[in-house]
Amino acid sequence: MSTEGSESVTRRGFMRAATGTAAAAGAAGTAVAQEEGGGGGGSEEVIVGPGGSLVFEPAELTIAPGTTVNFVWESDNHNVVPESQPDGANWEGTEGGESKTYDTGHEYSHTFETTGTYEYFCQPHKTAGMVGTITVQEGGASSGSSGPAIPSSAKTLSIATTAALVFTLGLAYFFIKYGGDYGQAE
Repeated sequence: MSTEGSESVTRRGFMRAATGTAAAAGAAGTAVAQEEGGGGGGSEEVIVGPGGSLVFEPAELTIAPGTTVNFVWESDNHNVVPESQPDGANWEGTEGGESKTYDTGHEYSHTFETTGTYEYFCQPHKTAGMVGTITVQEGGASSGSSGPAIPSSAKTLSIATTAALVFTLGLAYFFIKYGGDYGQAE
């Protein structure tokens, strides 16, 4: 058989191509995960009265300075009233103070710059235990998590990349074991 005009696939060539493809897929997966993971600082969300319950969710939050906390109402007749905060902080809570409440769909945001502990409550439901704490510290979110949150799309991409690598290695094993130099005269 003549091999002129066509390239022969060798085991070594195949392994080089497989390794290059695997490296490119891994690099692409890392880039997408970093892009979707976002940067530091950013924002956090606290649900006010989730499912009609008389709580803030999460009730305790640890953030980095410069993080914006967005309070989102999921039930009616609630407010956010600061009880204590670090010296030099300027947090006033929801507009209207202790007497003004808000209903489902309302949103209120505040950016916390001063490090320290901020304690707050919902005036109509304080006696029912509707209280919360925000701790602002260098290094940010250390409330129960040991690292940054990983987006679900990055997890899916890592699973797909791993499956592709396993498939490629299986195919490489097949070619190495059973040959792949077709078309060469002996």
